[in-house]
Amino acid sequence: MTAASKKPPSARWKSFEGWDYNGMKQRLEQFMERVHKAALLEHVERVSGKTAKMSEPFSAGQYWCCFEFILDDHSLVIARVRLPQHPDSNENTTEDSELYAIQCEVATMEFLQNNATTVPAPKLYTYEPPGSRQALAVGACYMLIEGFYGNTLQDVEFDICDLPMHSQEHIIAQWTSIQAELATFSFAEIGSISQFSKEGNGMATVGPLAAAVAERFPSGGPFTTSQQYFAAVGEARYTSARKDASEFEEPDESDRFSVLGAFVFCDIVSSTGLFTDKEPSFHLNHMDMGTQNILVDDDFNFLAIIDWEFAQTAPVQVNHFPMPFPLISSSASIQEILQDPEHLAFRNVSRQTAAQKLYQQKFQDAERNLERKGRPVRPSIADGLQKPASRIYAILEKLGGFWGTSEELTYEMVRLAFGFQGDEAKAYLEAMEMKMNGKKD
Repeated sequence: MTAASKKPPSARWKSFEGWDYNGMKQRLEQFMERVHKAALLEHVERVSGKTAKMSEPFSAGQYWCCFEFILDDHSLVIARVRLPQHPDSNENTTEDSELYAIQCEVATMEFLQNNATTVPAPKLYTYEPPGSRQALAVGACYMLIEGFYGNTLQDVEFDICDLPMHSQEHIIAQWTSIQAELATFSFAEIGSISQFSKEGNGMATVGPLAAAVAERFPSGGPFTTSQQYFAAVGEARYTSARKDASEFEEPDESDRFSVLGAFVFCDIVSSTGLFTDKEPSFHLNHMDMGTQNILVDDDFNFLAIIDWEFAQTAPVQVNHFPMPFPLISSSASIQEILQDPEHLAFRNVSRQTAAQKLYQQKFQDAERNLERKGRPVRPSIADGLQKPASRIYAILEKLGGFWGTSEELTYEMVRLAFGFQGDEAKAYLEAMEMKMNGKKD
């Protein structure tokens, strides 16, 4: 199909729909009254050298609003315009921190545009920061980026485990090869790419984590060791879980174990070697490459990876099996289900287990391919996917997210880290809970 015969992204954009709560629709309406669309159109035509038409629907998020421009050759440009600060913004999120987050996202996209060969990141045509002539003309800071005729993988197929095996292989091979190439860009510190220069070798500078990431630990980093990073992650998750639990007059067992599980993670980081560095090398990582941020065509070919605001350099242990086939259940539960074809969860667990094996295999293939090209992934991501550290971090990410599973997941963390089970695990958790309750605020 030609671009002219395909539906543009705006065909599925919902404009004001879904925003009529907590004053959010009024926020959008006020923004629309202020933004100067004619100035955006003029800039798009000047940058592209082509005549453009602005589509009527728009796509709003919490922080950005996207407008679509269709050029006379039917190619697309997206204007990503910054919305006014979110009314419920984190109290630690200042205007300066928000601008730093944008700066980091822009620097990351510029770095990829100049260095990556197979990572399909949208081209960044221009970024207009606050105070620039164009930003003043439009009424907000914004960036112009490449648009695509495609849908998110999540919208096309919510659960890829439902697809035929050849389609799964096609998707997962692309998914892992992109992540593997990102991982060939290694840095000595953990943080966000804060600056990029085309001069010389096209060097990138790693600075503190950008606000989009650092809401978990404001102004964190850059960190020089994995242990520092995971200690900060664990402490922030613990603080957040306590705050969430305190909002209920009588927290249930799930809330209790969400808090305890985060506290246990902190203990695992400090008392084991699972989150220490064997190789002081930190990969560039998108950090949010789920199916909602992957644009595909009708044949599941990847068109673009979008939303780079969470990107950072990161320890290898942050990599784990993604949705819709995460490895977060206990090994005992998985094996019990797999041995009983009559179990209600047998089909889902079987499909997820097969997808996990395929994902690890394709990651190994991608790393071997890059090794042959002289671009090794060190340390290997594929080798660590089934190891305790990766699984423990994946559990931390899911604590409190699945109703009634926090207790099981906390016990699984303890088993993976220390080998404790049964009464020994229970005794350890009781001791941790006593220590946690005695901890001063």
